[in-house]
Amino acid sequence: LLRYFRRLFLFLAGSNVCTSRGVTTCQQCLTVDPSCAWCSQETFGMGGSGVFRCDLKQNLLDGGCSDEALESPASTLAVLEDKALSDKASGAGETVTQIQPQKIRMVLRPGGAIDNPCHG
Repeated sequence: LLRYFRRLFLFLAGSNVCTSRGVTTCQQCLTVDPSCAWCSQETFGMGGSGVFRCDLKQNLLDGGCSDEALESPASTLAVLEDKALSDKASGAGETVTQIQPQKIRMVLRPGGAIDNPCHG
């Protein structure tokens, strides 16, 4: 929700966080903001047309960056193990499960976020 309001503010203010930082590498670009993408075409933006290799994904595509050259990794979450929580009355000697899920795999984009799926 905070990211939504941040993007809305930047849109209304007429500013683009991706192009306002003057980044020169893919790594720098992807850490600016989760909405930023990088065009890996080495000749992209060299025509002096005000096109930046780090920009919003749609701006890069509109500017001529090919889909194959677009770097915009997404954060992902996979639940690997999700046993039911133990009943409060379960006896000793059993394996007690107090948190759910038990195993997850998260891949986070720099500066990205994922809601925590754990409860118990």
